[in-house]
Amino acid sequence: MALVSEYQGFIFDFGGVLVGPQTEEDQAQLAALAGLPKDQFSALYWSYRLDYDKGLMTDVEYWQTVAQNGGGTLTLDTIERLTDLDNRSWMRFDAVMWDWLAQLRNAGKRVAMLSNMPRDLGEALKLQTDRLGRFDQVSLSYEIHSAKPEPAIYEHCLEGLGTPPQQTLFLDDRIENVHGAEMLGIGAMHFTNRDDVLLKLTV
Repeated sequence: MALVSEYQGFIFDFGGVLVGPQTEEDQAQLAALAGLPKDQFSALYWSYRLDYDKGLMTDVEYWQTVAQNGGGTLTLDTIERLTDLDNRSWMRFDAVMWDWLAQLRNAGKRVAMLSNMPRDLGEALKLQTDRLGRFDQVSLSYEIHSAKPEPAIYEHCLEGLGTPPQQTLFLDDRIENVHGAEMLGIGAMHFTNRDDVLLKLTV
């Protein structure tokens, strides 16, 4: 059990915490559009995702690399459709979490978003939604060229948030990212179930 009052700052992962995870149906639709079997597509999608998230590949380079390693090639129109579909698959906002985030801010807490995401998704969020404006600090991998669980991206977020590591709680659905935060002295919680996490974080 953790008390909200113990922390000055809260850092949220994006995918799997503030929005639902990408679904099997999403992956199947992307695979079909790319012309690849779903299992092969999923393996390739994640194999090259970190460089895309770090801003080291454009969307054209990323999707073409996925396709070519699957034995095919893509038109620019198909790449544009893949990018759009991929972006939308990461925009199923969890209203309960966003309401809780607003409650934390209203209670005087500092809140941040720390996410591995490609430029195309980040810019779509900025242009199509007001979500990123709800944070005191936003640290996105493509802007920093560092991705969780590398120390640099946590340090960037903490500096902008302005709260001490030991008085900051980080929520992420990937255990390796939780461990990365803990290595820097940040309080961290593995976000496996939203209702369970919110029950543990009593006010």
